[in-house]
Amino acid sequence: MVNNLTFGANGPSTEFGIAGAGRVARSFGKLLNDRGHRVVAVASRDPSRASAAASFIGSAVQTVTYEELSKQVRSLLIAVSDDAIEHVARIFSNDFRDGTVLHTSGIYGVNVLASLIGQGNSCAGLHPLQTIATPEQGFQNLPGSAFLITGVGRAAEWATQIVHLLRGEIIRIVPGKKPVYHVAAIMASNYIVALINAAVHAMGVAGVESETARRALTPLIKASVENALERPKEALTGPIQRGDLKTLELHLQELALLPPCIEQLYRSVGMYAVQVACQQGLGDADASQVQELLRETK
Repeated sequence: MVNNLTFGANGPSTEFGIAGAGRVARSFGKLLNDRGHRVVAVASRDPSRASAAASFIGSAVQTVTYEELSKQVRSLLIAVSDDAIEHVARIFSNDFRDGTVLHTSGIYGVNVLASLIGQGNSCAGLHPLQTIATPEQGFQNLPGSAFLITGVGRAAEWATQIVHLLRGEIIRIVPGKKPVYHVAAIMASNYIVALINAAVHAMGVAGVESETARRALTPLIKASVENALERPKEALTGPIQRGDLKTLELHLQELALLPPCIEQLYRSVGMYAVQVACQQGLGDADASQVQELLRETK
């Protein structure tokens, strides 16, 4: 069995290839390449994207096809879209034997690499609990983040090395619960983006230009996030926390000026906010009245 994980003068090092050329692939690739885990080559369905990724990661990184990559390395990082992982794994399973493979999906477990496992490869998952809008941002923000590792054996050991190299935190979850873990990640990231955009839209109806709205909302958003993380028992403020029905009624009247999905968003999030308010002392009677108001439909 091939073990290509070694320890060099500067700590753990390995040569590996990357399948994928997107933001995650580029961020991980450059970070690890700069820290002694040498990226040999990058492969992608789109040669131009693979070439751009290779240039971003390092001057010595080659651009190859999936088939060529499987013959050049014994360690592989699969950083493609969730829906493409199984297909890419099957391509590699034709020639890849007794190697070490990681994928970066937040929703799939090791079984998505079943075709590679069947060829004697050690496989694991390494998901960064971080949003990566651009490769440059990922390069800056991945170090110090939390990472979910799924799987055991040589691949999990490599994943652990990577997290330690990036000074990150390793988290584990109950087996089989990766989808609900991913729900948490999406709500803490993508849904915050959606909420902010909805707020900017509402500001626009009030006559505030979008750039001005984002700038004006920034201190409020940052303070709210800080409160939610650092003082969750006091973080919720506003009409739901106070049980202020008249204010909520006015809100619901004005929501008719916005797209229906924003009204649905307001009502749905508000229903959960009632539960948070109850934890902060909102009485049962007031909570019931707020919920009744939020449930009402036209």
